[in-house]
Amino acid sequence: MFKKILVAIDGSDSSHDVFKAALDIAKADKANLVLLHVLSFEEQNNLTLPMPIGMDYMPVANSETLQIYQERWQTYEQQNLDLLKSLADRATAAGVATEFHQVAGGPGRKICEFAQSADIDLIVMGHRGISGLNELLVGSVSNYVLHRAPCSVLMDKTRSI
Repeated sequence: MFKKILVAIDGSDSSHDVFKAALDIAKADKANLVLLHVLSFEEQNNLTLPMPIGMDYMPVANSETLQIYQERWQTYEQQNLDLLKSLADRATAAGVATEFHQVAGGPGRKICEFAQSADIDLIVMGHRGISGLNELLVGSVSNYVLHRAPCSVLMDKTRSI
């Protein structure tokens, strides 16, 4: 039924469960898996710049502060590439042709754009459970993808992404 399945990976523990669900579908349908991680400021990570104690605002960043930020970004990028490679190796060992990609930007938009450009048949992703005012203020990646994806979307609401 599906030939190419995109799995949205965010690096959380629940990403492994979402991956497993997608892997099971890929094995059953003899489909290829495409793992995608979107580098994003929205994702919880240690990318915040150090704030001097006692200050209510962020002073103009100096070269040292920018270097710290750049190092944190590179670590964040590498950790997620390592995760993607590890998951791709697991899928390949299970007999499923797999590729992985990492892009930067807004997660919802990037997932949909990637699905369009890669001729994806199904997007598998989790749901963080954001609702109400928080969803209005922060936005929901899953809601964005559900309404704008160019293909079918399987939303695993018991697991978060």
